[in-house]
Amino acid sequence: FRPGNFRGSSRSSNRSIPIPLEPLKEGHRMDPQERIFLEAAERGDKHTMMRCLQAKPKVNVNCTNILGRSAIQIAVDNENVEIVEMLLQQETIKIGDALLYAIREGVYRIVEMLIDHPSITRGMLGSDWVQYKSTGEESSDYPPDISPVILAAHCNQFEILQLLLSRGAKIEKPHALTCSCQRCKKEMQQDSLRHSLLRIHTYRALSSPAWISLTSSDPVLTAFKLSWELEHLDMRENEFKDSYAELSEQCRKYSC
Repeated sequence: FRPGNFRGSSRSSNRSIPIPLEPLKEGHRMDPQERIFLEAAERGDKHTMMRCLQAKPKVNVNCTNILGRSAIQIAVDNENVEIVEMLLQQETIKIGDALLYAIREGVYRIVEMLIDHPSITRGMLGSDWVQYKSTGEESSDYPPDISPVILAAHCNQFEILQLLLSRGAKIEKPHALTCSCQRCKKEMQQDSLRHSLLRIHTYRALSSPAWISLTSSDPVLTAFKLSWELEHLDMRENEFKDSYAELSEQCRKYSC
């Protein structure tokens, strides 16, 4: 998980955006036809991509380059709506992290197209995203617990967050630190750090001004309560003490 990957929808020519270094796929070999297909996706060459998909044998629409990026992920990164639309018409297309990339870039139209695809269910916009990611390759950009709705809240994407909420997306509030339910016990035993990361990721989303504004009937009261709760976590969760303190202050500023 690299925070440098998060970018909102607004961009400034005076500010350079850090580009994360991607790990190379070990032992990766590209078929010449796949290379042509992916290079065409990078250039936005729809006709060449269509020829590759109609050839015999046709190219694998989910093939990836040496950085592990598929054609749909490249198209989303380039905000090419036309190519995304064409790729979504392919029966075997796998959306994967392309949805997260679209949310990060703040491209409302592409996000809407992706969540309307039959392979994306209502549950996958929230808590079911973990199960969905566990069936595919582990992402090099986002941990499995960063679901579409959590990322939209992190990026403070008001319109996209409103869209996801209208489609039934939810964020489950973390259990108390002292919780001893079977689920919490199991997660703590399997990976205590991941359990703590899920908590901080979730609270960062719940503290988002966009999330509070769109989901609370009394945003000021919600912000005050959340600020107190985060201040309490600041004293208990040593690994993320500074993060909880910052989020608590963020809630106080929001209420003002």
